[in-house]
Amino acid sequence: MRRLVELSYLDVELALSCNDDAMRERRYGPALSAVLRRRLAEIDAAAHLAALSCLPAARLRPCPDGGGLLLVSLGPYADLHLRPRADPPPRLADGRLDYAGVRAVIVTDVQPEPAVFNSRPVPLHARREAP
Repeated sequence: MRRLVELSYLDVELALSCNDDAMRERRYGPALSAVLRRRLAEIDAAAHLAALSCLPAARLRPCPDGGGLLLVSLGPYADLHLRPRADPPPRLADGRLDYAGVRAVIVTDVQPEPAVFNSRPVPLHARREAP
């Protein structure tokens, strides 16, 4: 069967910990292991990365620290880190990533605990100072 979104991994250890049932469960525990397996299957079955937006639990989003990384939710705190394999990745006319054009990704990490990023989101209600 042909994969629609082609998955590859940053290294062999990460590939084994994501794809070997026993290793995945030992490393991430039974709950996260099940979600990781399901999420990888959903990515593998998608026609393109934009199809993940139809799965509310996946919460596909760019990494706040940038660097071209994308985050896919694996639950309330855990995330799967991806990046498009194409270099440069497909872009829309306004410069944003063309999620519909991404058909191959590299899994770079599985983050089982809450992330701490250098940047803080600005609250939507924050007042802006006049120049």
